[in-house]
Amino acid sequence: MNLIEEIENNRVLMKNNMLVKARYSLSLVENRIFLFMLYNLQKKSDGILTCSISHSEFRDIVKFKEKNTVKGILEILEELRRKPIYFREEKINKKGNVWGAYGFINGYEYDDELGTFYIEASEKIHNMLKEYLKMGYTPINVQIWLSLNNSYSQRFYDLLRLWSGTKEVINYKIEEIKELLMLDDKYSKYNDFKKRVVLPAITELNETGYFDIYIKENKIGRKVDSIDFYVKDLDKRKYFTKEVAITKNTKKATELEVKSTYMQSLKCDIATDFEDTVVESEFYIPNKKLFTPKTLEAFKDDFKGYNFSEGSLKKFLQESITATLDKDDEDKIKVRSYKYFKATLTNKIKDARETPKMSTKGVKTRYHNINQTFTKYTPEELERILLANQKDKF
Repeated sequence: MNLIEEIENNRVLMKNNMLVKARYSLSLVENRIFLFMLYNLQKKSDGILTCSISHSEFRDIVKFKEKNTVKGILEILEELRRKPIYFREEKINKKGNVWGAYGFINGYEYDDELGTFYIEASEKIHNMLKEYLKMGYTPINVQIWLSLNNSYSQRFYDLLRLWSGTKEVINYKIEEIKELLMLDDKYSKYNDFKKRVVLPAITELNETGYFDIYIKENKIGRKVDSIDFYVKDLDKRKYFTKEVAITKNTKKATELEVKSTYMQSLKCDIATDFEDTVVESEFYIPNKKLFTPKTLEAFKDDFKGYNFSEGSLKKFLQESITATLDKDDEDKIKVRSYKYFKATLTNKIKDARETPKMSTKGVKTRYHNINQTFTKYTPEELERILLANQKDKF
């Protein structure tokens, strides 16, 4: 799915908490394909275990050229068929747990005429996907999750979001994390585990702009026994247009009601998203989803005295956004690229102020080449170009 479609729809996977807390070890690409399969199965209401995913869709989520060929994808699917995923279920009598091993998928087919893969989930996985209301679930923002480039970041996203809606401090024992990530026999030294697993994951999650996380180590004697994760989850957790409370007092809410609400939300998101982008507290932003939460707030704070809804300022803003996204080959302005965006926009405004009639024509600055590219377009044309240029970034 391209960026424009991403902007128009909030894609969310209601991931059964048993899947979140399962033990497994997948590569970055295997993880992406498994999650994308879950998302596609969730959208189906026919009870069939098989979903279809086109080759072009796979190329959107698998960026490695050697992996996104038909042969490469078939090899990944074969690995998913062979690898086990381990679940722990509490016994009905509350006197222990039962561990079970199942496959991620049962099998797969490829139709070379249609360029489509057909993937059949294991019945265990499929049942968990459909029974998320009964067993509890964690909302996974598919766009953010697929943007992660570290398999440990993917797992920490799930494990922290599992509790971030109810806890500000989330505690995990070191042995529990290793068990869930199937690293029991690796990183015997805590410092190696911290350096290679924990810190890279937390750093990448923070860089998305949707999390603000720091950690505190808890020791027993001289040994680090557990980690407190102080988590600010800046992404929304309510994705439906109508709230369906799932609490002890509202157990009568049925899966059918939630599915209906979810499908309705997909139809309404386009209108809602673009209503939000027109005016927000009288501060014009062409599209909020081109910023992370942190950079959006920084933009509002740094430029709160400006009206970017029309004229030259609107054009400067669009040019600055496009230049920043193209520079880093990203789909949104993140923390690390915001400084460049701010400098670009500030200099455009400053240069224009020093030129009569707020015109950029003839102004030669270190951003002159950028200006030359866009001065021939109207603000409306630039807005269309801004979206079109980002199609292939996701």
